Amino acid sequence: MKLPADPPSEKNLPAWQAYALDYLREQLKDAAPSELTKPKLFERSPLEGEGATVVFEFTADIADRGAERHFVVVGQTEPNYYPAYGLDADETFSLHVGTRFMLVMGVAQCGPSEPGDYDAQADARAIVGRIAHEAAVEDVTIAATFDVEGEPHAVLRCKVAGESVYIFGRDAPPGFSRRTSLPPQVVYRLHLGSVLRREPAPSDED
Repeated sequence: MKLPADPPSEKNLPAWQAYALDYLREQLKDAAPSELTKPKLFERSPLEGEGATVVFEFTADIADRGAERHFVVVGQTEPNYYPAYGLDADETFSLHVGTRFMLVMGVAQCGPSEPGDYDAQADARAIVGRIAHEAAVEDVTIAATFDVEGEPHAVLRCKVAGESVYIFGRDAPPGFSRRTSLPPQVVYRLHLGSVLRREPAPSDED
C-alpha cells in the first residue's frame, strides 16, 4: 500500500479512498469491497501523534452473514475497519479514537466481575443521583471491567427508571449509554473516544 503524501483533506480524498481500498483488500482478501462511500473528514485527533483522519462507509460480507455496513478509518492514524454497529461516521470516529487509546495505553480487560470491596450498586446509584435523584436503579451487574494504568474502570448494566442502560463507573469518566444491544467492550471504547474528543485541543487552552 502506498501512503498518500499529504494528510487527508477535501482536496485529496480520492487518494485516501484508494489507500483505504488497498488496505481492505489486504485485510479482507476476496471479501473486500470494490467501492467506498460517504467520506467524512476529521481534521484533528485528540490522540498525541495522530491527526487528520477520514472515515469511509462500505458494504461487505465479511463473516458469512450477508452484505452488511462497515466503516474503514484511515489517515494520520493506524488504519482499521469496524462493523457499523448501527453507528454513523462521527460515532465511528469516536469508536476508533477509543480503540486507539486502549491499544496505545495497553488497557486490559479484567473480566465481567471484580473482586474486592467494590459496591457496584452503590456506585450506580451515586452516578445516577447526580442528575436524577429520584430515579430507581435496579438490576445492577458488572458487564465488564478494565485496567487503565492501575485505575479500574467498570461498565455497569442496570435499569434506570425502568430503562436498560450502561453506566461507566469506578474510575472511568462517568457517563451513560442506551446502546445495550452492543457488547460492553464496544460501548466502553465509544465512550472513551467521545470523552477524549470533548477535551480541548492544546491550542484551545492557550
